[in-house]
Amino acid sequence: MAERKPDPRRAEHKEAGRLSWKSRHIPTGTLVLGGLMLAAVLSAIFMVISQGPHNPIP
Repeated sequence: MAERKPDPRRAEHKEAGRLSWKSRHIPTGTLVLGGLMLAAVLSAIFMVISQGPHNPIP
């Protein structure tokens, strides 16, 4: 049998799929750092709420 030439459309499709994945992929370090920052902000908000209204000047 004769050698088949690689289909250029198939190569383009594979490259498009790879680029599509890259555009949607979020690095793990970014997720971890974002989660820690969100937890810190929410913790601060809940601590302020838990103190309730407080007026140090009588």
